Amino acid sequence: MRVLITGSGGFVGSHLTQKLLDEGYEVIAGSTVLTEKKSKSNLKKVYLNVNDKDSIEEVLRKYNPEGIINLAAQSSVAKSWEIPEETLLVNVLGTLNIINSMCKNTPYAKFINIGSSEEYGLTAKNGEYLTEIMPCLPQNPYATSKLSAGQLALQSAKKHGLNILHVRAFNHFGPGQRLGFVVSDFASQIVNIEKGKSPSVINVGDLSAQRDFLYIKDLVNAYTLLLESKKLDLGIVNVCSGVPRKIEDILKYMITQSKREITVNLDSTKLRPSDVPFFVGSNGKIKETVEWESTVEFNDGLELTIEWWRQNLLYEKG
Repeated sequence: MRVLITGSGGFVGSHLTQKLLDEGYEVIAGSTVLTEKKSKSNLKKVYLNVNDKDSIEEVLRKYNPEGIINLAAQSSVAKSWEIPEETLLVNVLGTLNIINSMCKNTPYAKFINIGSSEEYGLTAKNGEYLTEIMPCLPQNPYATSKLSAGQLALQSAKKHGLNILHVRAFNHFGPGQRLGFVVSDFASQIVNIEKGKSPSVINVGDLSAQRDFLYIKDLVNAYTLLLESKKLDLGIVNVCSGVPRKIEDILKYMITQSKREITVNLDSTKLRPSDVPFFVGSNGKIKETVEWESTVEFNDGLELTIEWWRQNLLYEKG
């Protein structure tokens, strides 16, 4: 099966590419930046910009993918406030550009659009596990863009008879994730302290919030199973652990893995109570649909992430 991955150079994209290659897929890895020109027999690295309609047309016509997984995105919540136009351009219009090209070139392909748990927004204030049928109340431009892209995708599926699925991915982490996410931020700080580059103190704000985290291996396994599923009209599917975890507990465990003693300092300037103290998904639908289960023990995932930072911190700093 030939599968096109847009945004293949990112954190999830690189892990998903390797997963599909290991499973024997032919992967067309689309990215706006081609760091290596050389491709392998079952891996084609191609230029693809979701806001460049010609590049999409060229790739779909040339390679005729049977599956498309759209990971191309402006994925920073903070940046979405700074560059809302670009966020909408990439996340909404970029998705629409792919779908329009699909209609003309590969209407038979299965399209998985990757959305975000951020779409639920303030709906999570009720303290319940979030299911796919709950309303969405997005609270930032990134979340709004992902909700809009998902709605456009599902409307297009109905209008044009396309096989489209919209995934709402909850927090995920693992080796290779950039800074700006809680686990990678903690891991990088711990390793900086171990290497003597920072004082042995981590300054924190409110750590009482409970969130839903999934290790990257389990995430890409879920995407692969959804790609392989023959079931139609799945609509929206959460990909999440369904397990609430306090940020405080995550940091405490990560500190136990440090090679140096670390003090946690409560910084009053960072004390901003969370609008949504409990933000956890329900994974009942994906478990029932493709019999998916998470297989990586959470603390093992944290340890693997810290070890990756130990091996790559100098590169990241360079």
